[in-house]
Amino acid sequence: MLQPDTEQAALTAQAAPLAHDLALVATDLRTASQELTELLLQIDNARSLLADLHTELQDAKALVEPGTSQHLLEANAHLVVTALQSQANTEQVTQELTALSRSAELDGLTQLPNRALLHDRFVQAIAHAKRHHNRLGLLFIDLDRFKFINDTLGHAAGDTVLQQTARCMEASIRDVDTVSRYGGDEFVILLTDIADVSDVNLVSDKVAAAIATPMTLGTEQLVISASIGVCVYPDDGLELDDLMLRADAAMYRAKRKKDEDLPPPAPAGDQ
Repeated sequence: MLQPDTEQAALTAQAAPLAHDLALVATDLRTASQELTELLLQIDNARSLLADLHTELQDAKALVEPGTSQHLLEANAHLVVTALQSQANTEQVTQELTALSRSAELDGLTQLPNRALLHDRFVQAIAHAKRHHNRLGLLFIDLDRFKFINDTLGHAAGDTVLQQTARCMEASIRDVDTVSRYGGDEFVILLTDIADVSDVNLVSDKVAAAIATPMTLGTEQLVISASIGVCVYPDDGLELDDLMLRADAAMYRAKRKKDEDLPPPAPAGDQ
């Protein structure tokens, strides 16, 4: 069992890379925010132009009385074309804005919430927990020997494992909870409205069982496992950074306990 000083040293050592990762996330968010601002400005400009063109078109129509010469219609036809082009440009910008907003919140491979969206949902969950005097649970999940899968089966198979694992975890929790990809083969689950600490452990067991469900890779079935560290708000910390550090440390303790006895991932038929 780790002494308090030893455990504190381990937490401190693990804080540095986490702080670095959080700094990268902050940079990504600032970049995405700037891009969103620019796109919103383009939309406003396009809408303003469209409104002006619409006004001009209405004025032109008012001039067209029975008997008005045909050349007046032809002279204002470009307004219609320009208005249609502006509308198309506005729709394109709106689509690009939606895609950018979505990509800024989701992991590209698994389509799970990324770190930025996890942080946003944690802030919302904290506010809700304070109002209703509830707890939050945090599960830090690391797939066991994932490098072995990449090295022996290839990175394409590894990507498939990550995608299928994501779906398994999503199916094992409630809709109000959040499964996020933290990076590599690491995932974080945020549990809301936790009445008792024991509920977090029950969910952890359920998630571990879901991950261990045999998955199909081509013609083979693969069985994997995961190490999970848990912590609870406000019992183990009040800020996301503190909770992440404690959950991460708990995950590594769990991994060390079973790493020596854990066999390599094997086809389901060999279990």
